Amino acid sequence: MPTETVQGGPSYRADATWWLPLPLRRALLLTPPFALAVLEVFHPQPDFNVQALLDDSTWFAWFHVIQLVLTGLVALSVLLFAADYGRANAWITRLGIGGFLVFFSAYDTLAGIGTGLAMHTARDLPAAQQAGVFAVVKDWPGLGPIFALSILGTLGWVVAVGALALAARRLRASRPEWIALALAAVFLMGGHPFPQGTLAFGSLFVAVAFHEWGPVSHKSDSNKQRRLR
Repeated sequence: MPTETVQGGPSYRADATWWLPLPLRRALLLTPPFALAVLEVFHPQPDFNVQALLDDSTWFAWFHVIQLVLTGLVALSVLLFAADYGRANAWITRLGIGGFLVFFSAYDTLAGIGTGLAMHTARDLPAAQQAGVFAVVKDWPGLGPIFALSILGTLGWVVAVGALALAARRLRASRPEWIALALAAVFLMGGHPFPQGTLAFGSLFVAVAFHEWGPVSHKSDSNKQRRLR
């Protein structure tokens, strides 16, 4: 059975099917969580009334378009990270990241992009019709049937990233690395706007940084010394 020995770190199983050139791999590991952590600082949080949503409708829609793209990229970051522990193809990782992508993206599209576009379109309508549009969309980002998509998506994130934190701890990753991973799972349960979203995705970025350059590193690049049995 193939195993790997990593110079300077404990042995673990890495999935070679996820191999990428080191610069590209690090860009995909580090850039999406960092970018998403920064983006959440600017998450629109207007007063929830007709005029406030009309004023912020353009940024409200564009913000969630950008977030939708980064959501897909940060899911890839998690999979690449999991591959270093041989967990990218584990059912719990697939189920968790799949749920995060499907449900969180659906919520982002409906509650974020949909609300922003609807209120942007309503700018040129009479006040009574603007109030009618607001009455339709006001519950989309908040508690309601659509919010269930956010709960399911967040649950997928918690399952995938939480399981990865446990795997990292079991495989003797550095303590800062697996603790940061655990925090990435926990913080998102508070929601994705600032500060919780910034803390969640920022914690993932910190975990990756420790993984790549920390005292006990599990890097899966061509500089490793590997032994196959």
